[in-house]
Amino acid sequence: MVKRMSKFPIIVCDDDKDLVNQMAKNINASIQDLIDDNEGYAELNESVTFVANDFAQAVGYIVTNDIKNGIYFLDIELSRESKAKNGVDLAEFIKKNDENAQIIFVTAYDKYAPLTYRRRIGAIDYISKSMSSDKIIQRIEETLRNAFNNLSNRIKFSQRDFTYKIGRRVCKVAEGDILFIEHSTTQHKVHMVTENGEVEYKANITQIDKENPFLAKVSQSSLVNPKNISAIDTKERIIIFDNGQMVTYSRSYKAVVKKLVDKFENIKVE
Repeated sequence: MVKRMSKFPIIVCDDDKDLVNQMAKNINASIQDLIDDNEGYAELNESVTFVANDFAQAVGYIVTNDIKNGIYFLDIELSRESKAKNGVDLAEFIKKNDENAQIIFVTAYDKYAPLTYRRRIGAIDYISKSMSSDKIIQRIEETLRNAFNNLSNRIKFSQRDFTYKIGRRVCKVAEGDILFIEHSTTQHKVHMVTENGEVEYKANITQIDKENPFLAKVSQSSLVNPKNISAIDTKERIIIFDNGQMVTYSRSYKAVVKKLVDKFENIKVE
């Protein structure tokens, strides 16, 4: 099962196909309970993003989609073969690729807990498969609340600044506040639009593109921040931002735009 990317991707991995699908349903039910019972989660738009049945499937998805800020529900014993990669091996791989990863182990055996401590996985919870369905959903809800809060705080305090110069003055704006940057009508300058206003300064679109991977180039003259796109009109080739402003993308960048739509759940197609 695969969905478009969300703000906090949720990945479940268990070698038992029936159990992994049931766990995914329980996670989605827990998220709905969070939304229904807490005003602070009213705008939460998360659900299980991917379900895997073994180490290779999970790793393949994580690498291909460059998963960051994920929540991972992992069965510790992923295979009955002693030499096969297990959930602890998967958690170690995840931690190396996603420093903010929220790991939750789901296991039928308490004996594996000391192994995760020795290997310093840093799991935020252990959920026993032997619990009743109601208790599992309640436990998942508590764990998700912690995971969402942890990730929100880490993102908030680790947000990077975008630096630019106006004359001799060095200016900064949070990367997340930038909507788009385009060529200015004034030669050798660019026009940057943010959530808080607009500014023009001397710069080169090509150089900005090379130095700032969080931006996506959608024409020879425009860079956009995918996280602030609300919709894309594919017929007219128009990108619409949260504040209602628009940028036109080039035909030659249709493949780039399609990848953005596939990866970012906040983007609606019109």
